[in-house]
Amino acid sequence: MLFNQVVSIGKKTDGRVYVSVSLNGRRQRFSSGEVIGQDIQPNRFSGSRRFDEARALEAAFILAIRQGWAPEPPSKEVKPKREKNVIVILRASVKQKLSSDYSRHYKNDIVYITKQFEEYLIQKNYTELDIENLTTTVVRDYLDSKTVSARSKRNIKAYLSTVFASSIEDLGLKSPFKDIRLPRTTEVLHKPFTDVQAVLEEIYKYDQRLHLCCLLAYGCLLRPHREIRELTWGDFNEDLTMISLSGKRNKGKCNRIVPVAAYVRERLVDFRNDSESGNVNIFTGTPNAYNVDFFKTLWGRYKKCSTLLKPNQTMYSFRHGGAMKVFEQTGSLVKLQQVMGHSSLQVSLTYLRGLDVKQLDVSDMPIFP
Repeated sequence: MLFNQVVSIGKKTDGRVYVSVSLNGRRQRFSSGEVIGQDIQPNRFSGSRRFDEARALEAAFILAIRQGWAPEPPSKEVKPKREKNVIVILRASVKQKLSSDYSRHYKNDIVYITKQFEEYLIQKNYTELDIENLTTTVVRDYLDSKTVSARSKRNIKAYLSTVFASSIEDLGLKSPFKDIRLPRTTEVLHKPFTDVQAVLEEIYKYDQRLHLCCLLAYGCLLRPHREIRELTWGDFNEDLTMISLSGKRNKGKCNRIVPVAAYVRERLVDFRNDSESGNVNIFTGTPNAYNVDFFKTLWGRYKKCSTLLKPNQTMYSFRHGGAMKVFEQTGSLVKLQQVMGHSSLQVSLTYLRGLDVKQLDVSDMPIFP
């Protein structure tokens, strides 16, 4: 073997030198003698000294090859294998969502829906089904097997779609949920209160905590079961004219600053003890909030004895009624989005469809020329 044809000196455009080793059909470059156990580094030097060191490095490699040394093949990056089994992906996605900052209601729904889908896959002997074979037909057959309302089917489809969305995107696949068309459900109008003041007065006589919760839902458009229930005095400014909520504290995931109307502020002043401030919950007077079902249970008890409530009127009717007032007074979707804490204008538009809001007057309609 002619070792001088196997090993040669090369030079880069920036002046640095290297030794090129061509062996076993592969050529590799080395700028030092580290791989052969020699402390020779030509590029530490400059001028003629650099070239002399390069000659020494060349000689060292020739000697190493004569003694049986051979360069190891360059290691190839091993890409992690993408999981493709549908059930494994399903379980992993649910685990990730349960560890994220979603509401208890959402987490319960995602567990229930995915568990039923997994049971269906096992029943149909789809335990080895890869995600490439999770076709529209498979999903549609599952939805057709459910004896539930059209609204529930749409919810099931939406939940399963989010569970598999990341894996489908990573593998460059077409979503099997995209081409499934389900019947549109009839929108149910949230029944507004014809006399908000009368209902609030009745609630005040029943329970002042529930009254303040409903007042905040109407006057500040906060959501009762988390945003209001978890409110602390530290969420308000000093004169109780503003509420500040971080994105972690509300459904829309956006930071929210909400003005407090005078009639709400009066009740807050009456409700607060002089010693209460900071991270003290406004209802319990301690750092801890009531349990998640507290106001739901309290509302259910009030509803049984109320003489004013009508069907389809809930605590959320106060928030919906406040939204109607904001839109009627301002005509601005942007302001409605901000005060409601919606993540986008599209959410606000969808929200308005569920409210009995007059959006056009006769004067708004086209005039005949």
